[in-house]
Amino acid sequence: LEDPSIIKIGQNMKYDAKIFARQDVTVDPIDDTMLMSYAMNAGLHNHGMDTLSQEYLGHTPIPIKPLLGTGKSAITFDRVPIDDAVKYAAEDADITLRLWQKFKPLLHVKHVTTVYETMERPLVPVLAQMERNGIKVDRDTLSRMSNAFAQKMAGLEAEIQEMAGRPFNVGSPKQLGEILFDEMGLPGGKKGKTGAYATGADILEDLATEHELPGRVLDWRQLAKLKSTYTDALQEHINPDTGRVHTSYSIAGANTGRLASTDPNLQNIPVRSEEGRRIREAFIADEGKMIVSLDYSQIELRILAHVAGIDALKQAFLDGIDIHAMTASEMFGVPLDEMTPDVRRQAKAINFGVIYGISGFGLARNLRIPRGEAQGFIDRYFERFPGIRTYMDDTVAFAKEHKYVETLFGRRINTPQIDAKGPQAGFAKRAAIIAPIQGTAADVIRRAMIRMPAAIAGMPAKMLLQVHDELIFEVEEDAVDTLIDAARDVMENASDPAVKLDVKLAVDAGQGANWAQAH
Repeated sequence: LEDPSIIKIGQNMKYDAKIFARQDVTVDPIDDTMLMSYAMNAGLHNHGMDTLSQEYLGHTPIPIKPLLGTGKSAITFDRVPIDDAVKYAAEDADITLRLWQKFKPLLHVKHVTTVYETMERPLVPVLAQMERNGIKVDRDTLSRMSNAFAQKMAGLEAEIQEMAGRPFNVGSPKQLGEILFDEMGLPGGKKGKTGAYATGADILEDLATEHELPGRVLDWRQLAKLKSTYTDALQEHINPDTGRVHTSYSIAGANTGRLASTDPNLQNIPVRSEEGRRIREAFIADEGKMIVSLDYSQIELRILAHVAGIDALKQAFLDGIDIHAMTASEMFGVPLDEMTPDVRRQAKAINFGVIYGISGFGLARNLRIPRGEAQGFIDRYFERFPGIRTYMDDTVAFAKEHKYVETLFGRRINTPQIDAKGPQAGFAKRAAIIAPIQGTAADVIRRAMIRMPAAIAGMPAKMLLQVHDELIFEVEEDAVDTLIDAARDVMENASDPAVKLDVKLAVDAGQGANWAQAH
């Protein structure tokens, strides 16, 4: 297993690497059929072994459920009768080898060998180590937050009921629908098959531009989600042996190359709300250590400026101007020295909204402003930066012709839905437009993570988490500055000599006793 001259082939080798690491066995070198499929077929299908076996070998593997059972009578694999276990395990190995024999030459045919060899395969041991490191979480802080959220929710409920003119269950979509549409007479009420009105977030966001109550319900729902998903649930995820939370990263989860985090998902903790930011206070450093956060500054806008050739954006980055403040100044006619955080936040929503193909309707929802005003912002944006519209049109045309789009590093994201009609058409176009930008940003941070262990070797530091454009470390207090210098150097130079960006990458660094202070 440790012999460097013998290749070890597996499906999702990160899992196996972590199992062997418990016994102090380092599995190296490896090849991973799941990641080979991902490099070739992102966007076409998932990359689990059963799917790949049916798709490429025409074989349906032995299902695991009949072996383990379900519900209360379910057993763990160590209790499966040995003859049955052997058949299941041997078939796994056989299928994996057959897939490898099929995929290895195909990587070359599909021109993705470099993507697989430089950005997929070397990431496996890095992520396996990060998952084993975990991050310390303070149970008492989470418990206090849960109580505070419960009190705040109760206050919001009282406020909502007062606006409604009577008590009702704020958590009941049926009762909420009756209040909004029958009693208050707000527009846009649609009943589903059950006879109850639809009260999803999109509907409430529309109504929030008409009345305060739906906006308050959205605030209540956000708190309820933070409480159930994070402050309550994270306590269950603290490993009793380590006192830490060990998330699991999916390398082949998102089509664009972005990593996904599960059990628990640490990438979706909201940062826009004060309450969401406070949850990060519970992620703490061990005694004598600090949490350090390094975060790419506006990486997607920098990549857009390069890809779309937008000179005004390039110049702004070159001059060190705050892009969101610049947009706010131009959109709202506010001088830079009179900028308020609220106006800048609106400009940020426009900046990212326009790249992601948002409609006037969607922007109005996000900012809770009238639709006509939102559409005016978008129109002025395209007039100010005409290169963005050209980039969007060219990308969609390329996707229609080739059925894929590509990142600057050659990662292919297939676009099988690009010719879809109806509501799917807009979604497919937006996905194609976003993919090269989001995918290039994902490639950059993958490249940085792969180089990081060598750069910080010998330092009293560990890389713990990756959250979109941010890397989180735990480091002894007296080595913080050394770590920041080394990690920033790796991140800012994570591009490739063959992919010279017109706009230099920039990384913001922070430190603190917890994640909230560091970010």
